[in-house]
Amino acid sequence: MSACGLEFGAGAAGPISLSLSIFRGCIQAFDIVQSAANVGREADNFRCKLEVEQYKLIQWGQRIGIEDNPSQQLNWNLITEILKQLETLLSDTQNIRRRYRLELVPLGSNALAQESDSTSSTGFGKLLSKLRPDFRHASSRIIQDNNSTAKKLRWAVFDKAKAAKLIEDIVYFNNCLYVHLDSLNQDFVKAALGSVLRDIISHSNATSELEVIKQLLGSTSVAAPAAVASAATLKQIRLVLKLGPDINSIGEAAQRAPLGNFKLTLRHLKPALLRRETSKPPSTGRELALYKFHPVMIEWKIIDQELDTELKIRIDQLAILLGHTDDVSFHSLKCIGILPKDGGYAPEDHGFVCYGLVFEMAFPGDLPEPSLPRIQPISTLYDDVRKPSLNERGRVALALAETVLQLHTAGWLHKGIRSENVLFVGVGENEWRKGSAFGPYLAGYEYSRPSTAQTEITPAIPEQEIYLHPRGQGLARENFRTSFDLFALGCVLLEIGLWSSLEDILRQVASKSNPFQEFSSHPKKSTGKSKASEKIDWASLRFAKLQLLQNEDLGKRSELADIAFHAGEALQKAVLLCLYAKDDDPHDEDLCVQKEVVDLLRQTSF
Repeated sequence: MSACGLEFGAGAAGPISLSLSIFRGCIQAFDIVQSAANVGREADNFRCKLEVEQYKLIQWGQRIGIEDNPSQQLNWNLITEILKQLETLLSDTQNIRRRYRLELVPLGSNALAQESDSTSSTGFGKLLSKLRPDFRHASSRIIQDNNSTAKKLRWAVFDKAKAAKLIEDIVYFNNCLYVHLDSLNQDFVKAALGSVLRDIISHSNATSELEVIKQLLGSTSVAAPAAVASAATLKQIRLVLKLGPDINSIGEAAQRAPLGNFKLTLRHLKPALLRRETSKPPSTGRELALYKFHPVMIEWKIIDQELDTELKIRIDQLAILLGHTDDVSFHSLKCIGILPKDGGYAPEDHGFVCYGLVFEMAFPGDLPEPSLPRIQPISTLYDDVRKPSLNERGRVALALAETVLQLHTAGWLHKGIRSENVLFVGVGENEWRKGSAFGPYLAGYEYSRPSTAQTEITPAIPEQEIYLHPRGQGLARENFRTSFDLFALGCVLLEIGLWSSLEDILRQVASKSNPFQEFSSHPKKSTGKSKASEKIDWASLRFAKLQLLQNEDLGKRSELADIAFHAGEALQKAVLLCLYAKDDDPHDEDLCVQKEVVDLLRQTSF
């Protein structure tokens, strides 16, 4: 019996039964300690870490089969001793007071009745319960199976530094248990924890919660991928840059950013320091230039003068966000600032104004000054003499999927995913035909926005519209949402799998549906842009896109079935998940499909 009357008794059945009983006692002890009242906000970090360690322990129990199928090959005597130490650490209140100078005392029945459920869990814990109800159900069932009762506790004395030491010791014993999992199950638990933390980041609306998650991810106890911590930072940036009644500008919001060791900055670049090759507007909205004699890429954003004030805020937000994309999982060029209104050139139509998002083009290689790198969209490479291997195409697909996942975790929509915005960069001797070009980089952010912001209508350009979700185009189009980005990603993945432009693929679909219509029996060369002299029946291609989506039966859709032959079943499944992704909420934050797509593509990118 523990010093506070918490009984976690165990029978004298064998070591496995004993381990199970003590395991249940540990889960209950976690619940009691983390729900102790009167700790205040300063202990949110402590509670979050307890909740994470409890989650890890339950995952360990499930993977080791402690309740239903325990392996006889394990050293259950040693496991029992480790669990005993963990149970004592959590349930012996006298030991907690003596060793950590933390005092837990019973909470009186009157106080217990007044205690709100909201104090028994952090925002992290509530999101964990919402997103992983099976975890809370498992915890409740295990405690119920333990068949013991315990009083509610409160903290009489709570010291932040000493609480950190307690967490450190809990982590130690949890890690000792993890040694008994094989490497496959250890990887599974690591992935499960990274997945739940990413989901919590996606749903969280408090920068303080995200800061706690980043601290968790920075500790040795949570071996989640670095990309998850990077996603938390991007989400923080999005939340910080959301203007409120007492914040009048993006610059002021950035100055208030509570983001640890760095500050958000918005750089307004000087047009006088920019050297363009021409004073005319670029034909593609994208061009290379020199800024302070260093190569940069500019993406021009032309907007209606009447929307200038509203959209300028969005441009500022985007520039700051894309300036903090340092993690390798975010495959985009880094934004170094914006060119002010008409700072590069003025649109011919005086009813419009123009801003420029400027991206750094710093690559290793012999680049004679002041030469510019070479940009090659993937849409121009489908007919190149060099055909990439299956593994190389898998790496390209994975890079794009990872970037979209990072954006959506942070609560941003891209709105321009298509092959002309997937860039490779040649520098000196590093070029595509030699297999040494840099990239891919996802570009085309001119219409990108927070998922909760009002949508901005994109121009009706046929070559671009074929990448749009059917529900996102036409007069009755719906507001843009994450599933529309996923659909566009699926179109690009389809191109990568078949190594052919979407236009050519849809031509093939259309020609099969109507063999008497003029659709070149031999696909045209993919140049990324349709030749002006060539007449293209875009309406038929849009109809072909609908036909491609009408039935998920691969036997009826040979174009989708061909992906497995050309690029493997994993890429095929990823394409199907993206094309058929469904959601009814424009602000849906569920990342299940996207995480599954990334996991599938990891199988193709050795």
